[in-house]
Amino acid sequence: MAVTVLLVVLLLGASVVGPARAFSVVTAESPADDPPATVVSLTFDDGNDDQFGAARTLERYGFRGTFFVSSGLIAEEPGPRDAAPTKMTLAQLRGLQADGHEIGGHTVTHADLAEIDAEEAQRQVCNDRTKLVDLGLDASNFAYPYGEASLDLERIVEGCGYNSARGLGDIRSPNVPRVTNTCEKCPVAETTPPTDPYRTKAPNQVENTWTLAELQNAVTGAETTGGWLQLTFHHIDDSGSSLSVPPSVFEAFVAWLAERATLGTVVRTVAQVIGGPERPTVDYPPKPRSGNLVRNPGLETLSHTSSLPACWQGVGWGENQPSFTVVDDARTGEAAGRLDLTDYTEGDAKLLPTLDLGTCSPPVEPGRAYDLGAWYRSTGKTQFEIYTRDADGAWTHWASSPPYLPADDWVHATFTTPRIPEGVDGLSFGLNLQESGTLITDDYSQEVDITWDEFVTRTVAATWAQVRRTLAAPADNLVSLHHFGTLQNLASPW
Repeated sequence: MAVTVLLVVLLLGASVVGPARAFSVVTAESPADDPPATVVSLTFDDGNDDQFGAARTLERYGFRGTFFVSSGLIAEEPGPRDAAPTKMTLAQLRGLQADGHEIGGHTVTHADLAEIDAEEAQRQVCNDRTKLVDLGLDASNFAYPYGEASLDLERIVEGCGYNSARGLGDIRSPNVPRVTNTCEKCPVAETTPPTDPYRTKAPNQVENTWTLAELQNAVTGAETTGGWLQLTFHHIDDSGSSLSVPPSVFEAFVAWLAERATLGTVVRTVAQVIGGPERPTVDYPPKPRSGNLVRNPGLETLSHTSSLPACWQGVGWGENQPSFTVVDDARTGEAAGRLDLTDYTEGDAKLLPTLDLGTCSPPVEPGRAYDLGAWYRSTGKTQFEIYTRDADGAWTHWASSPPYLPADDWVHATFTTPRIPEGVDGLSFGLNLQESGTLITDDYSQEVDITWDEFVTRTVAATWAQVRRTLAAPADNLVSLHHFGTLQNLASPW
């Protein structure tokens, strides 16, 4: 990620520099001056719906967990005929908090913070916490998605008002399949309090290759030195996915863990371990733009982290095989985007401005319409697919344009959107393919659609300004000539 120290300093200096760090071990049953020998925190990432049942398992043994959720991915309450959500709903999260569990932050859209710039990272972290707090969830601690952390990101997390942030992979992990770094030389537990609260150490995430014995060994290993062990779970179900732990294994582990209390090993939430004040939230809205709202519209600037143009991503759905590349067969400049779609059965694929929180995705205002444009060459029909972002940071498909015919030479496709609905603040769009073939695109645009009343008002204002300049020109010339003569007289030695 190309983030310079100077950029981060400038961004953070605007409003998010928090108070000095002050942390101590605080637990519900143990005084801060006499902490238990070994503390285990059971943490759950991503707010998956099966974690709600895991919380009930914890409660049967008197334990509470920490659930790190992304505010933009909280599920809507299902209706009578709606499919059950795969993420927890707001009601479930509020219920967990009321029962003593902790809710923490995990970015708005589960963003890989190491792959985005500082401005977008700050929005992802700050706006996530603001939204969670606004929803009544006391988010005071954070977990880095994918465990990716850096000094710059630590400063962003602190500036957004969090008291700590959890990484992954800095505590010794079991040698199991798919784990490439067991960190054999790492400690078996984090210190309490942690040396760096904004990158607290934890083993690798728990996967389905971890057996009950491996979970137990992680705890007994921490008991050899004492300290803090954070275990990270994603799914507690029988799906067999790579990040799943069977409920039977999870309950057996929790039951075993309850018996360790006689040895001085206790279970605490992250908030109980970290402590710290309740700090104010920080809003970080996108910066306003004018003219063509699309970033990198000619696709000329390449991304530092992928083979695609900067601020662009490939998106698709259905049964097909898309391939996105940058080619020099451009309409203008030296780059264009090429989509090759093969093995097509259903769905589509398209190149879009990155679905983020505002660094790349163009901003919009409710009640406005927008003129979209892109130049294309295509072996098949194409059409605009349009996505909108709501105030929570969640993206949904919104509208489609009529189809445009195949074209061997460059054709300018244009479309005016409907009025932007309330609660929407971002838009992304792109031309798609819905059959096997090739689509080359270049020179995208998104501009505010000017209404007739606005056009008349602006035209009259511009005309009157020109008239005033014309009428004022003779007087201005006289003043200038007089001023010039005065300067000559002052400069003359005679």
